[in-house]
Amino acid sequence: MPATILSIPVSRIKTGARLFVAFSLVAFFVLFQRSSISESLHHLGEFDMRYFFIALGLVVVDWLIAGTRILLFARHIYPPLTFGAAWRGCVVHIFLAGVTPSQTGGAAAQVYVMYLEGMTALGATVACFVGGFITTVIVLLVGASVMLVRPGLLSPQLHTLALISFAVYVAILIAILLTLTHPERFKRATRWLLMRIPKMRGLLERRHVIEKVFAAVDHYHDLMTNFLVRGKLIFLVGVLLTGLIYVNKFLIGWVVLRGLGIDAPLVNTLMLQVIPLLVFYFSPTPGSAGLAEVSTIAVMGSIIPQSYQAIYVILWRFFTLIINMVVGAGVVMGYLSGRWGKRKVLEDAPASGERVPTR
Repeated sequence: MPATILSIPVSRIKTGARLFVAFSLVAFFVLFQRSSISESLHHLGEFDMRYFFIALGLVVVDWLIAGTRILLFARHIYPPLTFGAAWRGCVVHIFLAGVTPSQTGGAAAQVYVMYLEGMTALGATVACFVGGFITTVIVLLVGASVMLVRPGLLSPQLHTLALISFAVYVAILIAILLTLTHPERFKRATRWLLMRIPKMRGLLERRHVIEKVFAAVDHYHDLMTNFLVRGKLIFLVGVLLTGLIYVNKFLIGWVVLRGLGIDAPLVNTLMLQVIPLLVFYFSPTPGSAGLAEVSTIAVMGSIIPQSYQAIYVILWRFFTLIINMVVGAGVVMGYLSGRWGKRKVLEDAPASGERVPTR
């Protein structure tokens, strides 16, 4: 087995997988204290299979929308990219995010997959970054709107976490805007910060780290500016697709409730799922394991009877994450075997000396 899987060390993946299982088990243990195993199994046995297949259909719809969105951004930079390559990048992203601490492997793996499919590392980074930027803005605005309009939806247990996550979103958005609108100021601020890290100044100067960062910022600024100036329509369509992605994901939760026989109001169910997303998006655990389950019930518990809560979370995670991770793992193996990718997985550095960035 190679020392890395799509640029992510195998040892890191194994550690993340163990943590994912461990945190998930702890979360389910907590939930089963509220909903007994026997009650959960009983509710599972009564699950309406029509809704099971509807939920599977929504998973496929999620794949179609997500793949289309990345394809839209990537083809603006690299027209030969196919939908299959874009979709594979999406599911690999989910798999590696689910088995790496702090979900750091997802973005790097998606960039690397698109590099294997023919894009330059920086071009792939920009295509993926545009999607991440839109996601950040949408989640930030929608999350803030929900908290302002319906403050009662935010339980006291999640209030501090939600505010911290909100602050992180704002900080990321400010940094992104600075690199786009005032790159020179951003570079000066970066230099000032890096040069004040204890015992790092000499190392940074010897390895010319700051110069490399500045060059990457300039190249990134040029690509992003070109993208936003010449691709305004693409950007707007990307915003629409991003909104559809999250509406579709939230619909899965409502479908699971209907399958369990819980007649929850559609709009309220969709709104309730925004808050946990705002909280666990930056979870330090692989795949947000543990925090995702607990925070979801902390909010959704207001509309889900206690005896249904554990089985709801299990089914919700199955449709929104586990299926994607299983498929993503299969796609990773396909790249390792050479089935996909114009470049070889074990090829040394990306073209033109570019390195695949990590989150």
